[in-house]
Amino acid sequence: MAVGTQEQEAILNLMHGKYERIAVLEAEWGIRFSEGDMRPRIEHFHDAVRAYTAGADIYGKNTRLSVEHLAYDLSQLRQIQERPVGNINRATEKSFGQSLMKLMPGGAPASKLPPQGVRLELVQHYRDYTVFFAAIFAEVADKNFKTRQQTGDEQMADIGLIEQILEQLANGQMDVGTAQAELNHVEQDDLRERIQMLLASKKLSAKEKQDALAMLGAIEKGLRDEQKRVDEAHTHYVTGQLAVYEEAKDIVKKLAGAGLNLAGKFLQNAMQQAGQGRGQGRSN
Repeated sequence: MAVGTQEQEAILNLMHGKYERIAVLEAEWGIRFSEGDMRPRIEHFHDAVRAYTAGADIYGKNTRLSVEHLAYDLSQLRQIQERPVGNINRATEKSFGQSLMKLMPGGAPASKLPPQGVRLELVQHYRDYTVFFAAIFAEVADKNFKTRQQTGDEQMADIGLIEQILEQLANGQMDVGTAQAELNHVEQDDLRERIQMLLASKKLSAKEKQDALAMLGAIEKGLRDEQKRVDEAHTHYVTGQLAVYEEAKDIVKKLAGAGLNLAGKFLQNAMQQAGQGRGQGRSN
């Protein structure tokens, strides 16, 4: 999705404003993302924003901006609408010390949860934040998905070429010198070098051929598994993105009414392109 930098900055500024409001409430009530993360819950999601604005890698796997991470984050953000309190950290819960002294019958400490007003405020702030998150990261998720699928396809093609070379070499249809030259067309340096070293010193035996083919088969299976995971994650992101937009069509009007036309334009473009199947791995 091609958008102007100013429009993008407008949305990021709104996201940061929502983040600051949410962080105050969650710090006050000890709401966090998981037992292993002592920070307010919103910090987990805003880590993606920090990574993005810092220029982190948007193309690789196992990065904060991988499509798997973004799809997971979006699904978790959507669930907060129904569970605004999430995980309460009992050690930092508001009025925790006082609540311990107010024991319920049977000796159990009374739980001190945020009042309904706080929960409703969290829902509203997270609702807006989720829409902005879906729009900002739609193109990032799309690029990560398409780049990694293309890389996987290229790696599969390399494996197919190597398998063909090994078969022809083992069947006497190709000599070692020709095989070495053909291997130069393999783009993966580590894979090409491993096979070239195998052929460098001697004639390929039947066992060595089988071992090499088994290795290639394992690599191919790993690539197919990863492509499946990436495809599923992208589908989940797109599905979540469309659901978020469907539930929040009023936000564009609200932004325009508040004079935030740049942010509204960015969001409107994101919604339109998602509805047309663009920004979802099918753009031209």
